[in-house]
Amino acid sequence: MYTVECSENFTINHTVKKEGEITYIDLTAQAIDAPGKLTLAVKWNYPLIGAHLSWSPIPYAVRGVTPTWGVDKTESYAMRSAPVRSYVAYDDTNGITVACSDAKNNVCIQMGLRESCACLACGVFIRVDCHIAEYSARIRIDERRLPFSECIEDVAKWWETFDGYTPAPVPEAARKPLYSTWYSYHQGITPDALLRECQYFHSLGCDTIIVDDGWHTAVKGGVYSTCGDWIPSAEKFPDMREFVNQVHKIGMKIMLWYTVPFMGENTMCYEQFKDKMLQPYGNHRTWILDPRYPEVREYIIGKYRSALTDWGIDGLKLDFIDSFAQSDIVRDGMDFVSVYDAVDRLMKDVLRALRAVRPDVLIEFRQTYIGPLMRTFGNMFRSSDTPNDSFGNRLNVLHLRQMSGNTAVHSDMTMWHPGESVESAAFQLTSVLFSVPQISVRESGIPEEHKAMIKEYLSFWNRYREVILDGKMSYKNFASNYTYVSARLGDTQVGAVYGGRVAYLDVATKEIVLVNATMEKTVWLDARFRGEYSCVVKDCMGRECGTYEVVLGEPARIPVPVNGYVYMSRVR
Repeated sequence: MYTVECSENFTINHTVKKEGEITYIDLTAQAIDAPGKLTLAVKWNYPLIGAHLSWSPIPYAVRGVTPTWGVDKTESYAMRSAPVRSYVAYDDTNGITVACSDAKNNVCIQMGLRESCACLACGVFIRVDCHIAEYSARIRIDERRLPFSECIEDVAKWWETFDGYTPAPVPEAARKPLYSTWYSYHQGITPDALLRECQYFHSLGCDTIIVDDGWHTAVKGGVYSTCGDWIPSAEKFPDMREFVNQVHKIGMKIMLWYTVPFMGENTMCYEQFKDKMLQPYGNHRTWILDPRYPEVREYIIGKYRSALTDWGIDGLKLDFIDSFAQSDIVRDGMDFVSVYDAVDRLMKDVLRALRAVRPDVLIEFRQTYIGPLMRTFGNMFRSSDTPNDSFGNRLNVLHLRQMSGNTAVHSDMTMWHPGESVESAAFQLTSVLFSVPQISVRESGIPEEHKAMIKEYLSFWNRYREVILDGKMSYKNFASNYTYVSARLGDTQVGAVYGGRVAYLDVATKEIVLVNATMEKTVWLDARFRGEYSCVVKDCMGRECGTYEVVLGEPARIPVPVNGYVYMSRVR
């Protein structure tokens, strides 16, 4: 039984349609007298049977069963997260997955345990914070007992069917390792230093460099008051075109960092736009531009376009887009009422304008701006900032993989202390095996063993790139932070053991490659098929450690060094 409510100034109609174990609720609302703000709620109870923990697009959110008086909800809007949530059984099967078609307005999916009946009190709460005359949305409730990751993947495909939600094309370069300057240099970047990094990391298999914050300013300290002019710092990059040419000669592509909404008070164009702002950004002497003004959108698009045409860059890392906030204040000169509608228009126009110059343009966004609407603007989604945090980086990229379709999922920039043992440093890379790796360490500051490890890992990753990015994914033991993850394509599967020593081999393939991303030194093989395999074991630097013959389908284990690999070839 579904209860539907809305604010008093609207009428609401709904229909319920069931297709097998998936229920669809269609909602339409009409303003009674005049356009206004809308609040809408759909509520129902779900018996909590065979579901033990919760999944959300943000992996560090609450994952247990929470009572109604607790906090257990997924909140999303155009530039933050995504409107989907699941309850999952310990065996990784779906209990219930709830999603909403509206990825633009504020949507809260809330599920709390009602103690008197051991049911989840489920609710989808929609809020439109600007004046509208009509509204429609669809809610999808999936109760199929499938692997929950497949239900999440199906939600991503479902979002793609709605008008305005077609994902941006993904260039091949978005699927290749890259070097980022942020953790290794912060704002202290110079052309000479970066060209040295390009030469080294390109030789190891990186195809792109992201020049992060600092290229546009000589001011240090993370201050954003100089954002908005987007003119290269004369002290650092006196000739940006020549620097880009040098990067291209090395064989790498180059992306530049921009903040989408920021306009700082220490810019030449601040006076031009000071009356076209939404709100200040903290205490940074920085403001958020209002994209509802066409001249604001034209300015932003023009800056991005000229970076491609004047300097020859290959893409943009677009940051802080979630700082745009909804507003119901409408002024003369605006051509949109909703800020979120204006952001949608801005970013779709950005992509259209840039692809007209460079069809394979690269556009990166980071968590938490990773929802289905963001997929229409960008072709690279990066894990949120997890410096030196291999565990958090791993959870981020695995959640992104489940809900991002074919959009290229990237790790946060991997970094570590040069005093780490090589086996421990390797966790930063093996933990993000199922994403495109980004690296941000200085070549001059890392030991030779670390260099050998990076070389081996990037060679390994590039060799199995198509399997890793395009293969059928399997996620085991979500309740234990995914102890085993694998990808299978054709007759090859690549897996990583992240805990518990066990590799779960469900399908027979000719080639099996396993990474031991744990502190244990043994991998147990739990296979659902019989077969004899010849095995070669290597450590994290690519040195051979031994050869073995194993028979799968009966208890088998292989000694594998920490963050080493075992390559298994079927004999019969």
